[in-house]
Amino acid sequence: MLFTDENLISLCKNNKREGYDLLFQKYEKYIYRLCYYYTHSKEDSLDLLQEVYIRIYKGIQHFDGNRPLLPWLKTITVNVCLNNLRKQKISTQPIYDEGPSPIDLIASTSDVEAEIAYLDTKQSVVKGIQELPEDMKTAIILRHVEEMSYQQIGEIMNLPIGTVKTYLFRGRKLLKDKLKDAGVWEV
Repeated sequence: MLFTDENLISLCKNNKREGYDLLFQKYEKYIYRLCYYYTHSKEDSLDLLQEVYIRIYKGIQHFDGNRPLLPWLKTITVNVCLNNLRKQKISTQPIYDEGPSPIDLIASTSDVEAEIAYLDTKQSVVKGIQELPEDMKTAIILRHVEEMSYQQIGEIMNLPIGTVKTYLFRGRKLLKDKLKDAGVWEV
């Protein structure tokens, strides 16, 4: 049986374990992926995932069932990630997706040079985003990875839309400058 978000919320509000199990199963990959964008560590992402689950469990009774579930889950996840970053106050080194091995690329019938250039560019962009100041990095991830609106970003980050736009503008400019310095971005 396929459960809608409304069904899952109802089950959770009635303290049915099945509801929580299905809710977490449905959104686990999404929440983990979002946590991974902030930590770039499997272990830390799993720890944050557990913290998100606890917050969902504690907050589901107060959730307005007439509102969409996913934005609420995004807000909880981003807040948990930001709180974690504030606690750590250290910059994490990104762990890049390994992608295809060099042997796979050489044996491939596709354009090897284009594939390698793509992977190099991807690594440079991820590294550049990780080196941005925290607020700019968060705004960039929410806008360009999570494809959220300015309004949604403002709500999650508790900022006016104008400030969100400023963080995005400055973050993009810093990222562009970093990519130019790395020889990735050509004018």
